[in-house]
Amino acid sequence: MLDLAQTTELIDAIILPLLGCVVLFFAKFRHGEAARRAERQFMGVLVVMTLVTLRTVIQCHDAWLVHTMALGTLIIASLMIPGQQTPETPELVA
Repeated sequence: MLDLAQTTELIDAIILPLLGCVVLFFAKFRHGEAARRAERQFMGVLVVMTLVTLRTVIQCHDAWLVHTMALGTLIIASLMIPGQQTPETPELVA
């Protein structure tokens, strides 16, 4: 059975990057107002992941490579995966 320290390391190393990926996909596949809310949530998760990655790198924690790769993947994937397409605004005819 896992003790508290092992459980927090598991959450830190695996669950946080996985949560970031899930929030990214929700942000990319939602439409309308739900997409805006999901994008704000993704930005919040991205800030948290950046701080956690910074902490693990500074402390030379065992999961620093996992966090660095997850943060890089989230940033690249947010640019590579196409988001919702906004409809073209109709041109005004005078």
